[in-house]
Amino acid sequence: MSRRSRVARLLVTTLVGGLLAFHFGPVPPLLWAAVNVLLEGWLVYLQFSFKPRVGSRTPLYIRLGPPAAFTLAWSVMAGWSAVHGPISMKFAAVMILFGLVVEGLKYATISWTAMLAILPGPFIALTVTPLMAQRFNAWDKAVALVTIAGLVGYAIDAVRVMRRTNQALERAQEEAQEASRAKSAFLAMMSHELRTPMNGILGLAYALRGAKLDQRQAEYLEMIEQSGHGLMTILNDILDLSKIEAGKLELEVAAFDIRKLAAQIRLVWSETARLKAVDLVLDIDPATPEWLSGDAARVRQVLMNLVSNALKFTETGRVTVRIAPTGEGVLLAVTDTGVGMSEEQQERLFTPFVQGDRTIARRFGGTGLGLAICRQLVDMMDGEIGVESTPGQGSTFTARLPLAASQRPDAAGDADEALDLTGARVLVVDDNSINQTVARAILEAAGAAVATADDGHTALARLRVEDFDVVLMDVHMPCMDGSEAVRRIRAGEAGRVDLPIVALTADAMAGDAERLLAQGFDAAHPKPIQPAGLLMTVAGLRAPAPVVRLAVA
Repeated sequence: MSRRSRVARLLVTTLVGGLLAFHFGPVPPLLWAAVNVLLEGWLVYLQFSFKPRVGSRTPLYIRLGPPAAFTLAWSVMAGWSAVHGPISMKFAAVMILFGLVVEGLKYATISWTAMLAILPGPFIALTVTPLMAQRFNAWDKAVALVTIAGLVGYAIDAVRVMRRTNQALERAQEEAQEASRAKSAFLAMMSHELRTPMNGILGLAYALRGAKLDQRQAEYLEMIEQSGHGLMTILNDILDLSKIEAGKLELEVAAFDIRKLAAQIRLVWSETARLKAVDLVLDIDPATPEWLSGDAARVRQVLMNLVSNALKFTETGRVTVRIAPTGEGVLLAVTDTGVGMSEEQQERLFTPFVQGDRTIARRFGGTGLGLAICRQLVDMMDGEIGVESTPGQGSTFTARLPLAASQRPDAAGDADEALDLTGARVLVVDDNSINQTVARAILEAAGAAVATADDGHTALARLRVEDFDVVLMDVHMPCMDGSEAVRRIRAGEAGRVDLPIVALTADAMAGDAERLLAQGFDAAHPKPIQPAGLLMTVAGLRAPAPVVRLAVA
């Protein structure tokens, strides 16, 4: 029992002792005090002497002994007071007995044994009290017994209802947990299945940039890339919403250039604006700090979604992106001259999967997730987001983010030199030939020599006889997956045990990267492959540790 329950119990015990002393003299309260001292001492002894063990069941006398003993003591005291005390004590005694009944019923949904240990005492006292009362004649006793029987029936019915309700709640909780697990498993599977082909589409589109293309072919290639990135935006929105709901999305804080970030976003959407004959204007207040401290990826995501929405619903006119300092951070505002919204549409605008009206998805497309993601990301950054809109005149979305000014980070070195992989030998292990082609195109363009393997067995065989600087290892492969291959490499079954290994994974749920690092990977790179990020990762890991090779005569 907790310290709070013990204090409350001792206070009520003391109050009852005072009433017994007032009505019956010194003997009953002394007896009452002695019984409670013994019971409290028993509780203290059990708390200090008994240490529960994991996986073992607590003995029955320890679980039920104290509540049964306390209930018996209080029931005897209340019954005796009801028989021999004045009218005030009779009333108090009945209330105590009913309180014990309620206390016992409370355990109906928790423990049958605890309930059965508590309820007999007060029911026996309620039954015996009228039989021993001197002023009760036969008729009074019969009425009292019938009343007690009705109370027992009510208690049984209440227990049945409470148990049924509790079982329904337990089933609902199990179903909800199972649904949550199924949703997570489905998202993980869909992430892998969608990201794998998208890796091929975007990776090969990147590789084609270096080919000689005429103007029309270059335009087709750009459309392919834009469509692929559009699909990735939808997929990432769904995954981000699931991570936020599960409380597993974490923000990273680092210095970033807000002007460069905004310029990149304008460049990304400039072609879309040009094709719609809409002016895309970037207006940055000169007083805005160049460097801010925050999660650049999430700030970019918020601004990208706002600009995307503005261009989607603007057929003519302009979209203006304004960035300005505020007293506590920075203001991001996106104003358009599009269709606008009514007050009713604005009220439900930030709800997941909800758009302005039923015709929005049919006319403009989209999932209705972008603004919901923005709202939750802004909330996570302790900011505010809102909208002002008039039907037919356009809308203005504003996000106020408490991002502090920061200093320019120290340069890590010459970027061109860091990405020079000339002479590096890289082994790409992937069962998908398209993924191998994508990785080969990216790495060979940076000067690396690339070899490939289709599964873990082939990779181990090559590592036993060839030297490589870095291994890019797919996680999910037939025959032997990446995790098992890494375990064997680290165990010394394939050359260098300290060989840098990068996990190439289409898994994007929370904790996947940490899980892979714990298995022995040196880094984890998501699919679709981001060329710049992959090259930086390989460049950072390519320098092998000194290795002493023993010559065998």
